[in-house]
Amino acid sequence: MSRLVPRFRTIADLVEATEEVREGVVRGLAEYVGLAARMREFEDAFSAQVLHAAQQLHEVIGRRKRLEAELERIRARIDRGGYGSAGEIEDDVRAVLDAARADEDGADAAAGAPGDAEEPGDATGDGLDEAARKRILRDFKRIVLPSVHADTSDTSFSDFDMAYSAYRSRDFVLMEALVLQYRGPVGAAEADGRTITREQAEARLREYRAAAWRLDDRLRALRREITQDERDHPEQTRERMRERNEQIRRAIDTEAERVQLLRRRLETLAGSARDEDGAGL
Repeated sequence: MSRLVPRFRTIADLVEATEEVREGVVRGLAEYVGLAARMREFEDAFSAQVLHAAQQLHEVIGRRKRLEAELERIRARIDRGGYGSAGEIEDDVRAVLDAARADEDGADAAAGAPGDAEEPGDATGDGLDEAARKRILRDFKRIVLPSVHADTSDTSFSDFDMAYSAYRSRDFVLMEALVLQYRGPVGAAEADGRTITREQAEARLREYRAAAWRLDDRLRALRREITQDERDHPEQTRERMRERNEQIRRAIDTEAERVQLLRRRLETLAGSARDEDGAGL
């Protein structure tokens, strides 16, 4: 605590320094929220336009390969005289086609099913002890939630959604930064009007600085995760994902046509067996 004395001669100096830290936290929080929103946008777009489409392509290629293998198996068995009648060939073909339809229906159902809901978590690695977490949670419920909830404020839904997401996931770093933001400008008096002591002002400055450092660490980590193109050239990034999606979709259409061709060949094989039944099949 003695290191604060040479610089901050008065309580007013400590209050001013604390308010500067709070303003930095508010700016850092705004940057974090903006970057996090952009990163989520790109992650969602990549998942929908690239990953999901690539999974569909993988599935249709698998169906095509399975039908190719079954077609070759049935042809080889016919060549060996392995069927006793045309009916056996038809039954085998029908079983293959039914299995292929069931496989496709199952893939479609899985694609349309909602994903698992995100479970509330508990942030770790934030350097906060249990007492600090309890304090942040208490202050968050008392200060932030009433300031962003539709029933008690006129803030935007995006502000509420961000705050509630931090609360639901127990992200104490963001919750603490939000407490500092919504608590408002730092003064020289307590909420009940009592003037704070020097010791209280010094403790508050340390608390605000620690919160600022934690948020800064989180912000630096987020900056490392988002690519330069996502940050500086978002539209070009979106366009590349759209182009990739179109490429995959064209490949899916090509594979789907091959699957249909294989089905027709199997059906033709069964029909030919019926026509040739009198020839000893």
